[in-house]
Amino acid sequence: MKKLLPTAIAILLAAGCATGNAPASNKDTGNAEISFSFWGTNSEAASLKAIAAAFEKANPGTKVTTNWIQSDYEQKLQTSIAAGTQSTVMEISNTSLAGFAPSFAEQTVDPGKYVQPNISSAMQYQDKYYAMPFAAKPKVMAINTDAFKAAGVPLPSATTPLSLDEFKTIAAKLSHGDGKARVYGSSNLWYRGWLTAAGGSYYNDDATECTFGDGTGVQTAQYVVDMQKNRYAPTSTDIQGQDQAQWFAAGRLATFSDFGPWTVADFAKISKPNWTLVPVPGKGFPMEVDGLGIAKNASGKQLETAKKFVEFASTQQVAQDQLIQGNTALGVPIIAASTPTLEKVLPAERNLAAFTTALKSGIVGVSVAKEAQISGDADKGMTSYTALGTGKDDVAKILPQLAGKCTQALKK
Repeated sequence: MKKLLPTAIAILLAAGCATGNAPASNKDTGNAEISFSFWGTNSEAASLKAIAAAFEKANPGTKVTTNWIQSDYEQKLQTSIAAGTQSTVMEISNTSLAGFAPSFAEQTVDPGKYVQPNISSAMQYQDKYYAMPFAAKPKVMAINTDAFKAAGVPLPSATTPLSLDEFKTIAAKLSHGDGKARVYGSSNLWYRGWLTAAGGSYYNDDATECTFGDGTGVQTAQYVVDMQKNRYAPTSTDIQGQDQAQWFAAGRLATFSDFGPWTVADFAKISKPNWTLVPVPGKGFPMEVDGLGIAKNASGKQLETAKKFVEFASTQQVAQDQLIQGNTALGVPIIAASTPTLEKVLPAERNLAAFTTALKSGIVGVSVAKEAQISGDADKGMTSYTALGTGKDDVAKILPQLAGKCTQALKK
């Protein structure tokens, strides 16, 4: 999320100045009209509006008023909830669910309708469902097959992940050159993603402790630092203000490990170098799941229609297929019937089926209230004091200290 606007401006926007149609009142008017708030880019908004239109078509007489909030989504949502003007249905990420659950109605979710149990459990908070999932966002890795062939390095498996040690060895072999002509074996390494790939976690299972300062966390941080020190991967300073997808297209990266569904559109334009997708090394990166919450104050016909809408978006193929608009993907469909929709967006040699594999094995982290603030403070410390960013202090010294402060913040 981008930095939040001052409260006064946010209140005005929540009252009706936000981009999109103003949310309808949640009072029961006797008709089947609901309002729906969501964030996203133009293409993402197009997918969500298409789902709303498909629902209206499937349910004659209903009306879904869409409220596309283009920036500062969570603060505007919180402001509207405080004012009692929130939409009937609201998009929410699993990472933010904990902070919004008290304002959402409890829902009934059937885990058997999705391709794997983590999809539905991502919408649980304190063992209750407060949203229904509708899209998953696992990550995969793009590889420059031309670079692999030129270096005489065998291509990784299309289905079985490399180990972290195997990846480091390959990245070393693929790295060469100096200055702006330097070709890196890996894209910049996102510490939190590689921590999950290594089998570690940022928080423990019940979100009472920050665990990135443990042995796995320190070892992973040193792995990232070593990759950067040896110039197998660019540092955050190297890539500042630059698009790594463009680096890949220019042949400066042999692998790109932060490839989400939304990246498909950018890579669809790349014909040279040749590329394909494979699993992220190790246990993979954290998988985000987006869901639909229903306002706690919804009642009567509105509540009934809202329940039908979230069920439709979550489980019906005509809705799940709308997650794909041309070469752009809002997310990966979460029902088996829509799996081919994403896989057929690009030719088979691009292996978009890697997303299906990642979806079935995706790791979903625990939801934490005020997560952005808590993890943001910890991340700022990592980048300020250690070589994960611009600092020079030993990660073995700094990470346990930061994890301790992070745990204190969780308990406040």
